[in-house]
Amino acid sequence: MQFLRIPLLALVLSALACSSRKDTTTEMAHEAPAATVAAVPAKPAEPTAPAPAPAAPVDTAHAPADPAGFDPASAPVANPKLGAWPYFSLLEGYHKGTIKDPEISHDKFNDLFKDVAFDRYEFFDGVKLIPVEGRLTTFEAIGKGASFFQVQKTYEKLVHDLGGVTVWEGPMEKFKDTKLKMDEERHRGQYSMWTSEKAGVYMVRTSDREIWVEVYQRYNDPAGYWLTVAEKKALPMQASVLPAAEMKKALDATGHVALYLNFDTDQATLKPDAQATIAQIISLLSQNPDLKLSVEGHTDNAGTAPHNQQLSEARARTVVATLTAQGIAADRLKAAGFGQTKPLSDNATDAGKARNRRVELVKM
Repeated sequence: MQFLRIPLLALVLSALACSSRKDTTTEMAHEAPAATVAAVPAKPAEPTAPAPAPAAPVDTAHAPADPAGFDPASAPVANPKLGAWPYFSLLEGYHKGTIKDPEISHDKFNDLFKDVAFDRYEFFDGVKLIPVEGRLTTFEAIGKGASFFQVQKTYEKLVHDLGGVTVWEGPMEKFKDTKLKMDEERHRGQYSMWTSEKAGVYMVRTSDREIWVEVYQRYNDPAGYWLTVAEKKALPMQASVLPAAEMKKALDATGHVALYLNFDTDQATLKPDAQATIAQIISLLSQNPDLKLSVEGHTDNAGTAPHNQQLSEARARTVVATLTAQGIAADRLKAAGFGQTKPLSDNATDAGKARNRRVELVKM
């Protein structure tokens, strides 16, 4: 019996060993990664044209980088709900500086804390200076608690919420590098300390005006900031209505006569007070049925030359359309525009600019 037990035990052990090897083999087969299995190469797919890349979203709030700088005419026309002038308040915890504030040490700055009905201010767009004429206010915000970056982003958001754009943000060292010179530095670049000053410039364009905003940090005022708001508008040429007889006399003597018709700012829409001059032109043409006129528009040099060319042509067409709508034959009139190319006066002064913004009647 003992001899039978040993072979039986050997058979059992042998069977268990085989079973163990089989289970181990099966387990290894299940655990083997698929990458180790040689696959039959698939037939390569037919080449297809790559899908077009999705269009980048259009950012109408930030002005695109342009070697020529910012073009105000490129800004979208907004229809914001504006409050009382100057439309933008100070950050919480700040107040308007006055000459009595101990932080303000220069008496000449007192002249800056004024609301001027018509003035000129130059805004830097990162490339060039853009002169803006119209209502202007500048004051220093006295207080603390906000970084200048926060100041920039606060006013940027306010302007963007009104449908406006960012013109430029950055260190004024870039202005120094351009070698440009401002006609009036005002609070900026005192003692030529441009390298440690910063600015943010923003603009809202509506159908009849441009509202410019600048926040500025001076080199010696890290806690406060300066706020400038300018509302661009043309200075109406204060001139009496030229009678038809005087127009005829000038045409006979020189072949042309300059008229100062008021239009909406940067638009080709005649203001109501222009109708008195229109009436005199109609009288002139009615009394001289053989007279034919070229109606020629002219602008000052504010803005870009292409924009001014288009504006002058549009204004000339408006005058012609107004005359023909009141019975003057279209074949007696021609519209033309010359933009800023034929100034009568130096554009360096407001009076000179006002004289250059005109419509001329030229005998054909």
